[in-house]
Amino acid sequence: MTNASGCRIAPTDGTTPGTSPLLSSDPPSSGAALVAVCLGFFMILLDGSALNVALPSIEHDVHGSISALQWVVNIYTIPLASVLLTAGSLADRWGARRLFLSSLATFTFASLLCALSPTLGLLVAARFLQGVAAGCLLPTTLAIIARTYPDQLERARAITVWGAIGGVALVVGPIAGGFLTDLCGWRSIFAINVPVGLITVFLAHRHARETPRRDARPDLPGQLTVIVALSAAVAYLIEGAPLGWAAPLPLALLTASVLSVAAFVAAETRTSCPMLPLAVFRRAAFTASITNGFVFQFGGYGLQFMLAIYIQRQWGVSPLRTGVYFLPFGIAWVFGTIVLNRRLVALGPRTLLWAGATVSFAGTLLLLGVQGRDTWLPFTVGTVLAGLGCGIFAPSLNAAALMSIDPAYVGLGSGILNTARQIGMAMGVALLGSLIGMRDALFGLRVGAVLVAVCFLAIVVLSLCYVPGRRSGGSPAGDTAAPGTRCAKDSGRPVSGAGDCCATLE
Repeated sequence: MTNASGCRIAPTDGTTPGTSPLLSSDPPSSGAALVAVCLGFFMILLDGSALNVALPSIEHDVHGSISALQWVVNIYTIPLASVLLTAGSLADRWGARRLFLSSLATFTFASLLCALSPTLGLLVAARFLQGVAAGCLLPTTLAIIARTYPDQLERARAITVWGAIGGVALVVGPIAGGFLTDLCGWRSIFAINVPVGLITVFLAHRHARETPRRDARPDLPGQLTVIVALSAAVAYLIEGAPLGWAAPLPLALLTASVLSVAAFVAAETRTSCPMLPLAVFRRAAFTASITNGFVFQFGGYGLQFMLAIYIQRQWGVSPLRTGVYFLPFGIAWVFGTIVLNRRLVALGPRTLLWAGATVSFAGTLLLLGVQGRDTWLPFTVGTVLAGLGCGIFAPSLNAAALMSIDPAYVGLGSGILNTARQIGMAMGVALLGSLIGMRDALFGLRVGAVLVAVCFLAIVVLSLCYVPGRRSGGSPAGDTAAPGTRCAKDSGRPVSGAGDCCATLE
């Protein structure tokens, strides 16, 4: 059915008009479905963390530059960030299981293309396809878990397993990437995705349950303008350093980004079904939480990229040795997430955010003492503290954002947060990578470390000033109930997805 503005309204039973409810028969194995979802999630996270230590080998093999390496990373991150919000709408229309399977198959095929790419251009094109597939796959994982585990307690346990997989990928990635690169070459990092992907497709096809489908109109103008805006902004940061920030091409890219942002705002303001309802940012607590997500990914993941390039180039260590250097960082991050965050969660997200970010800030300042190979101690201590702090506060980013938005729109809030985080990662790799590519790499490293420290300090300040404390009753402490997102001229029934027909926040 439609409302007066032409928005489609989803039926309350989770089906589209004219269709029958999905069969509710149990899958042969809910455990196998969870394994499939976690394997898919693990693949797209491992791909990024493992690739960082292999980048100098790729540079040597395909005769690329530092900017080329940044594109190898960011041509994956940009489409991933750009399609996250729309992917939720696609999952609503097609079913999360169907989108998961098609995205996973595409990711596996793109991984094969990456492994076989004879030139840098083909590698970048294959990485772009990987990024699109990963962006469509990521939002489906939790939807399939929710469908597979209707019991709230079992679902919470399954989501805990899913979240722990991210930490495992962070630890395993650098070591596995370095080992595979030294043993079989950098192409093996992509090739290993092929058998794992095929096994995952088989498990998901046989055991995962389809989710209810409903009509959710995509916002194509918003999607296209955000892709252009993000791509042009990242290209400006990557190409500005080698060509000059005021050179014609970088200035053209910056102009294109600014104009695309303006076009995106205009498109989202005028459409009755925006991909990103801009009114959610009227709330200071939510805006601060989204900003925290952006600067966290900018600093936390941009730092890994910068340090991995620096120690291989300046210290002359192998990819495997680089992975070993990063092992304490990954272990500290996982320890902070699985042990400290879970034990301190009762303190509330605001406390965990400022406390964890303070630890990361201190660790990043220690990295200012890194120079040659003999400064491995400040490198290790600094990265351990940075990783430990990120592990403490990173899980609270979601909680802080979702406490600051109406409970009916947690899907929208989560989608916006994850999009901001991926954009932050792309920007961090672009800018920090440009700094490490300067003639004076040590000076670039120190400038980059200062920028990362500022990011963590910003999280401390924003969290103390704007993030709500522990939930009191039904709304965040110190704030009023969040406004709801409603279809224009509708009777008031809320909608749930990021790509839903949402026009205004009242």
